[in-house]
Amino acid sequence: MQKHSWTKVVAVAAALLVVIVGIFYAINSTGKKPPVLTMNPAFAEYVGSYTSGVINSGSTIKIGFAQDLVDSTSVGAPTSVKLFSFSPSVRGTAVWLDRRTIEFRPDERLTSGQRYEASFELSKIRDMPKGLETFEYSFQVIPQNFDVIVTNVKPYVSTELTKVKVEGTVATADYADHEQIEKTITAEQDGKELKIQWVHGGDGREHTFTVEEVARKNEASLVRLAIDGKRIQVDRSSELSVAIPRLGDFKIMSVRVDQGSSQHIVIQFSDPLGARQSLDGLVDLQEAGTVDLEVRDNELNIYPSVRQTGDKSLTISRGIRNVLDRTLANDTTLQVQFEKLDPAVRFLGKGSILPATDGLVMPFEAVNLKAVDIRVIKIFEKNVLQFFQVNNYDGAAELRRVGRPVLQKTISLENMGVADLGRWNRFTLDLSKLITPEPGAIYQVHLAFKRNYLAYVCADSGPSTEAEVIQDDWDDQEGEGSSWDS
Repeated sequence: MQKHSWTKVVAVAAALLVVIVGIFYAINSTGKKPPVLTMNPAFAEYVGSYTSGVINSGSTIKIGFAQDLVDSTSVGAPTSVKLFSFSPSVRGTAVWLDRRTIEFRPDERLTSGQRYEASFELSKIRDMPKGLETFEYSFQVIPQNFDVIVTNVKPYVSTELTKVKVEGTVATADYADHEQIEKTITAEQDGKELKIQWVHGGDGREHTFTVEEVARKNEASLVRLAIDGKRIQVDRSSELSVAIPRLGDFKIMSVRVDQGSSQHIVIQFSDPLGARQSLDGLVDLQEAGTVDLEVRDNELNIYPSVRQTGDKSLTISRGIRNVLDRTLANDTTLQVQFEKLDPAVRFLGKGSILPATDGLVMPFEAVNLKAVDIRVIKIFEKNVLQFFQVNNYDGAAELRRVGRPVLQKTISLENMGVADLGRWNRFTLDLSKLITPEPGAIYQVHLAFKRNYLAYVCADSGPSTEAEVIQDDWDDQEGEGSSWDS
């Protein structure tokens, strides 16, 4: 790889604007744009924040006001006056969290994918000018969806191969009720229904399953998984077939590449491998030289000493033995693809302009990065018109005249539950935990990365494939601090 100066931040992938009182715009997972709702700017004097945008089905609906509206005796108790109304209707209770913040708590989870129109009767708790008696806005619930992956087929006991289990995961876009998710999948083998055990993640979005008591017979068979999304409000169904090899058929079942920081190949066999055997000379990866090998039950992990790219031939010798000391029938040569993705970070959709919400959740995607830098630049409310003299919403011209950075922080991506950083992965940041938004201000959010954030180190030879190097005017340079504070 050609050498470049990495003293500057590289690959500023996108910028996101967050308008705390203004216009809501988003693109949901169906690709459709919800209607644009323009809030009357006159409400900025009275309403400081409110739940809007795209929320999860378990969210409450909050409104924060610019001034105290109730006395301390009302805090913590349900309101006796009906202040909220929704279309479609939502049953629930409104409670004052403090003297200027009210929260509506739905009795049940909101409907996935539904867009709600909300109205709050301001005139019932304070005198309001004509035309501002009712504060109206909208929000949408995340559309539900799911993905099913079979991760392994292996025996309960390494030396007893007649009974195996099928392991897999179901990932959902939003919270899914445990009882309902368990009804989405049924399993059968040769007409016999099989029992499925479940373990559910704490957030209700990741669910692991194990199909129990699968028989491995003298003839090959299939376990069929029928998936019915209607149980979790998804109008989609599908079927997966999992091959169960016959007894005595020791063979390779699947091959995949894990592109994480420790790039390796995972080969799954039909039987557990003999743990004490020497595998020296039994695995050859084209042009990779020496490789490290690790056995985990029926999986063989192959770690190249140098990170690989492109298509490579992988030869597995028939000398590899299973736990019963049986060998493979033949040598096997496979084509393995090591995908080369340049380090990058990007926002989803075309950016968002969000009102203050119950959690300003900003989704983004990254590949081959262990961390990203986030910078938030605040354009002061009194300078918004001056900002628009030379900019559109996503503009960045002459920002020093109208704003200043309010946050610069490095966010680690390694502890966010992602197994393979070498692929495009989705992450989220809750901006409300990083900044204290002010009504009327504009917040411009930038994501960037540096060379030491790469999930792997590029070789110093060969053609350059690194991301574009960008001079970043916002980095602290000589005199930068005094420039902002002057």
